[in-house]
Amino acid sequence: MEYKMANEFVIPNLMLEETPKPEIGKYGSMRKKFLAEKAPILYEMMQMEGTLYPHLAEINSTVNRQIEQTVQLLMQQTAAPDRKTNPLGWTQWMNALKAQAEELAMKQIYSL
Repeated sequence: MEYKMANEFVIPNLMLEETPKPEIGKYGSMRKKFLAEKAPILYEMMQMEGTLYPHLAEINSTVNRQIEQTVQLLMQQTAAPDRKTNPLGWTQWMNALKAQAEELAMKQIYSL
């Protein structure tokens, strides 16, 4: 163990190990902001226990999977414009499907 001098005292040179933070993505960031604003005690507890970033990464991957599945389901239920003859219409249709899927997934982000 290493020691250092501080104001004529010898104290242990203790350092916390820096734990790598996983990629939290768009939806993890949204969840982080929600917890910080609406549940600050839970947010601080998770931060102190080291469970915040794994939780945010899990929320991000779960929401991404749910959005993907919902978009696939919506694509099967509605007729798409022809991608070759109407590329802007097809892009608009896909953006609308993704927006619907994101709206359905927001319950997971904004719930306690």
